[in-house]
Amino acid sequence: MVDKYNILQEFSSGTYITAETLADRFKVSTKTIRMRIKEINETAAHYGFSIESKPRYGYLLSLKENHRIDDFFKNRPYISIPETVADRINYLLAYLLNYNGYIKLDDLSSFLFVSRPTMQNTIKEVESILEQYKLKIERKPNYGIRIVGEEFDCRRCIGDYFVKRNKLDIINDKYKDDKMKCIADIVIPLLQKYDIYISETALETFLEQIYVALFRIKRGKYVSLKRNDINNFAVKEWEFASELMEVLAKLENLECLEAEIVYIEIYLKGKRMIGKVSCDETNFVIKEEIDNLTMQMLESVHSQFKMDFRVNFEIRMMLNQHMVPLDIRIKYDIQSKNPLLDEIKSKYIMAYTIAAHASTVLTEHYRKKISESEIGYLALIFALAIEQNVKIQKTNILIVCSSGKGSSRLLAYKYKKEFGEYLNEIYVCDLTELKLFDFSKVSFVLTTVSIVVYVPKTVLEVGLFLGDTDKVAVRELFKTGEKKYLFKYYKEEAFFVDINGNNKEEILKELCNKIEKQRKLPEGFYDAVLKREGLAQTDFGNFIAMPHPYRTMTEETLVYIAILKKPVLWTKYEVQVIFLISVGTKEDSNLNKFYEDTTKLILKAEAVKYLIKNPEYKVLIDLLSQREYHTE
Repeated sequence: MVDKYNILQEFSSGTYITAETLADRFKVSTKTIRMRIKEINETAAHYGFSIESKPRYGYLLSLKENHRIDDFFKNRPYISIPETVADRINYLLAYLLNYNGYIKLDDLSSFLFVSRPTMQNTIKEVESILEQYKLKIERKPNYGIRIVGEEFDCRRCIGDYFVKRNKLDIINDKYKDDKMKCIADIVIPLLQKYDIYISETALETFLEQIYVALFRIKRGKYVSLKRNDINNFAVKEWEFASELMEVLAKLENLECLEAEIVYIEIYLKGKRMIGKVSCDETNFVIKEEIDNLTMQMLESVHSQFKMDFRVNFEIRMMLNQHMVPLDIRIKYDIQSKNPLLDEIKSKYIMAYTIAAHASTVLTEHYRKKISESEIGYLALIFALAIEQNVKIQKTNILIVCSSGKGSSRLLAYKYKKEFGEYLNEIYVCDLTELKLFDFSKVSFVLTTVSIVVYVPKTVLEVGLFLGDTDKVAVRELFKTGEKKYLFKYYKEEAFFVDINGNNKEEILKELCNKIEKQRKLPEGFYDAVLKREGLAQTDFGNFIAMPHPYRTMTEETLVYIAILKKPVLWTKYEVQVIFLISVGTKEDSNLNKFYEDTTKLILKAEAVKYLIKNPEYKVLIDLLSQREYHTE
């Protein structure tokens, strides 16, 4: 396949050559030759040369003083004729993004040695990629096609699809590496000078976008941005962007435009972190709009999960600080890769569920879907909030001992010393007093002797001297707590194994119909659950989904379980176990324990598989109670 570099090599200074001669030499049409020469002239001026046309003579290579035609060849891509469908799509996308004006389908077909129908199918695939970046292909009769859209979005596409993903080498690798290093050598000292911090991952993306910007500016492609487009204006960030653009413009012989300075600042704001590890930027201004969004998120979490982080000033400020760059990323569709996403989703599934729900506030505000990566970052903040919000439920216990009051009191002292964080009152008695004891005062009975009478509480036999084995058993009992509360949420009649459907809509519809036969659901309940599904996914892997209405709709907290006969693709993952949860408006002291025990089950892949293989209500309760189960 002939390209512009092949054609340019045929020229020698001061000698004319016709399009017909070049067409015959490369066995292509004169249209293709003219198209290639047009491509050369689009960037040739930057390198100090051009190809002039003179009627009846042909084309002439014109070199200016101090030309850099050798640099032009150094930028030459190493691209062979695309043979696979994927390669052809990538090549055509890159070509159209960097081509000025319209180009006809027949010329493209000839250019890539494919039929017109094949080219039309390729263009459809290219259109689906462009749509992700708010770009489209414009068709004009007798002229051909071209890409239309904002330059900002063209750069996003080039940076994300080609530079980051390496879908196609549009520029020589060595040239790219050298240029990136040169940019980094300028950027890093400036970041230090202005005391601006961004993570290593964010820095790499920032450098890539500067690289793409220079690549486009050299081709006469400029963004249309204004300084007042940016919220949370900060003087030092503007000064950083201005100085960086000034240095780059001087280095590359470019015009220093304010719009390009704004472009740099947008990517800086979208990628940077507010506050360093060692200190916070206490003078950073949080706009009222951002704080309002943060409070709406916290209100939404409280309404849906009855977890009140609204009065936690530290969490509120952490969310505010995170929202400043996130606001930029959402508004300008700047992607942010989260290398910890899988780990966050596996270890902090409750925090991720809360973050996914909180992100629906952002979805409605910005009218854009929030990516899993961004939800993952929010989940880290909510994971801290949950940890800070966890309060150990202190309980009362009865110690039964037959060795006398002295030893009983000593044992009680040992328990208070060892397990004080879990205990309020410790009662002691012997077997005789046990018959008269008011068991409503305690949650657990610990005994050093065998008890043969009925006791309406959980009983644990322990040694008289509280050995290491006893300590482990007692601590686990206190940590696990009384599991009878589970029956309040998980009822046998709310456990279904006969739900059918080919997709989540059909399954949720049938599940709601089943529930309606047991109790009256609030009007619009099914639609509220579907609306929540549309705002953010509720499946997080491990074959489990946790759908729920997007707002509080019931007085009591309701939990319904469905085990499907076969997995169904939910939003992103296959799902076979469904926890449909509607958190009620009534105050519920056990709700945190409910979430904790449910989350523990969801995190255990083997337990979930065991439940799927043994879809029984008793198995579910045993697993939630953390009782022993055995897989075959």
